[in-house]
Amino acid sequence: MAVRYEWDVEEHEAGEVVNHWFQSSYRQLAGFVAVVTAKPTPGTTFHPVLVRDCDRDGRSWAYMTDGKLPEYTQDAYQRDEAKVPQRYHAEVLRETVQ
Repeated sequence: MAVRYEWDVEEHEAGEVVNHWFQSSYRQLAGFVAVVTAKPTPGTTFHPVLVRDCDRDGRSWAYMTDGKLPEYTQDAYQRDEAKVPQRYHAEVLRETVQ
């Protein structure tokens, strides 16, 4: 069973996802968010998220709130799916503290 994680910034307009901006690290994600939110566009929001892809379980998401990851990823029905690995919490903390 292969499990892959990837950082993403979802661009939303009128509550719909209109674009994805995949990043290879939280540092890149944070830099991207800083740039795109520096000059806000009315009606457009950006949502940082850690995406989990699993051959067996499918896709689930860990949306950041107030600069923190949740404890679990959630499936498309907002049900807890898998515990977010500690290394991603540590990566966010490491980049936030610097």
